[in-house]
Amino acid sequence: MKQDIAFEFKQRLAGGAKVFGPLIGPANEPETTVAAIKNIGFDFFMIDTEHSLVGKESIYQYIRLAREYELPILMRPEETNANFRAYLDSGIQGLMVPQVDTVEQAVFAVNQCYYPPLGRRGSGIGMSPYLLDGMDAATTPLATMVDYVNRNIILLPQTESVAAVKELPRTLQLEGITGTVVGTHDLSLDIGDYKPGMLRGEVNSQPFIEEKLMAVADTCKKAGKVAGMGGFAPKGYAKWAREGFQFFTLGYIRDHNVEKSRALLQEARDLIG
Repeated sequence: MKQDIAFEFKQRLAGGAKVFGPLIGPANEPETTVAAIKNIGFDFFMIDTEHSLVGKESIYQYIRLAREYELPILMRPEETNANFRAYLDSGIQGLMVPQVDTVEQAVFAVNQCYYPPLGRRGSGIGMSPYLLDGMDAATTPLATMVDYVNRNIILLPQTESVAAVKELPRTLQLEGITGTVVGTHDLSLDIGDYKPGMLRGEVNSQPFIEEKLMAVADTCKKAGKVAGMGGFAPKGYAKWAREGFQFFTLGYIRDHNVEKSRALLQEARDLIG
């Protein structure tokens, strides 16, 4: 089993790579879905349990297949204060935590994701074959296992409110935070300064949103952390890639519609590289 998949992914991001991954919703067959994601050429994929009904047994199958196809697997959990640990101990490698408005909420995520001394995660080592990627928990030193798990965590609190944008400089100072992902639709709703009749794409291109997106890009650049976003079509992502954004959620896979994402990714690659 290949090791350090998530760590190598983080190294790519640190080197400035632009990465794309779909969100996984309900009513998909894990085997064919992950095979298609790999074939299409995505860099990662993310299970969505905040806005959709994806079962725990299915998530475990997705974890197994992510290792088989050597793809980083992330999850957007239901709540900011949810218990993420069962998913992490099963082999989820990263979290995009929704609606993190305060540093204290980000600290909660750090504590659940990382073993001491960085966090306060309880020990579930050895309960899933995918957490250690083939290491034998009975014969591997504890310090080696702790270091392995900690370096393979991707933690991306979402910036989805004016309060979160304001707190972002402090949030990104926390050790263990990989960066942030802007939930553009939620940020638009939080600001609320849009006209009746506007479509989501129009709202996300208004000056009051673009000002906040620029602020996020600048904050991430100063902190040396990853800037990510969702909520745009490839042309919108191309614009913001030029401003420093590099992590993009692209496409929503549900009801076996994975092939619809192929054209989206090709357009994004053509525009961004």
